[in-house]
Amino acid sequence: MSAERPEHRQFHDFLARHRTFLLTTHINPDGDGLGSEAALSLWLSAQGRRVRILNDSVVPPQFAFLARHTVFEVFDPGVAEQRLVEADALIVLDTSNRQRIGRLAPLLDRTTIPVAVVDHHVSHARGFGHVNVIEPEASATGEILFELFRQVPGTVTEEIAEALYIALMTDTGSFRYSNTDTHAHRMAAELLGYGLDPQRLWSQVHAQASAGRLRFFGEVLSALELDVDGRLVVLDARPEQFQRHGLVGADTDGLVDMPRSIVGVEAVVLFSEVEPGKVKVSLRSTGRVAIDTIASKLGGGGHVHAAGVLLRGTRAEARERVLPELKKRIEELPADARVAW
Repeated sequence: MSAERPEHRQFHDFLARHRTFLLTTHINPDGDGLGSEAALSLWLSAQGRRVRILNDSVVPPQFAFLARHTVFEVFDPGVAEQRLVEADALIVLDTSNRQRIGRLAPLLDRTTIPVAVVDHHVSHARGFGHVNVIEPEASATGEILFELFRQVPGTVTEEIAEALYIALMTDTGSFRYSNTDTHAHRMAAELLGYGLDPQRLWSQVHAQASAGRLRFFGEVLSALELDVDGRLVVLDARPEQFQRHGLVGADTDGLVDMPRSIVGVEAVVLFSEVEPGKVKVSLRSTGRVAIDTIASKLGGGGHVHAAGVLLRGTRAEARERVLPELKKRIEELPADARVAW
């Protein structure tokens, strides 16, 4: 990524025009969305700007430590209206799909607030902001922010570096996914230079599971379905399973990735009925199936090998909308050796 990109200058000019910012990210936020919010909030605050963060969803327990220095508010209609009135500008992080920010999206129709988007997903590459910094080649949104921050010398602190490291580490699958490139490793090395402890940060995110969450994973995995001659894995998570183990939708994080290790599997899909009438569909590919377009056609988004969408209706209805196209793409694959993810 280069400082010569015109959208980088546009973003810095956007920041210079405003003093009070509202930040948000996609529903069911992950480490990249939350880490990017925390990093940008700290960075702007250090420059004397007023910053609020308002998300559609709660912060998952494994990322609660990011709230040590930053307040994450959860959507409430009255609070949202007030935050939009107070803010000079809105910055949307880790999604360029307007509908993916959840209940805040319809409120934007009733305001003229300027919007900037910073994202690395390819499925909505045009963005909906007045300024759009969208770089699909980046490993994480946090990587884009790091480059933007470095264009203002001396503004990255240890706390900002920690939030950016979480963004990078989680979106690269702890540096093992195919988006882990030389830029990602160089960024990680530079961030560690701020005194971060990588083992502690990994444990903060990945060693916080409850016994109930592991039992839940076991239940869902024990009932996995193999289709298309063992090349497709289908997982179902029912509301009563969430309730029985005291979990919420965000607690499925990591579950859909596990079956990718099964020999011969090309794709995995998880249907999670997080509440009656709402099904979270998580899609993963082991390398040869481009699944982002499946999600984007249904109103979701993501990457070529990792994507998702929230659908209204039952799990059975969600399956009818997703599985035929997914099966078709797998059946059309050439009979080559599996590409490792």
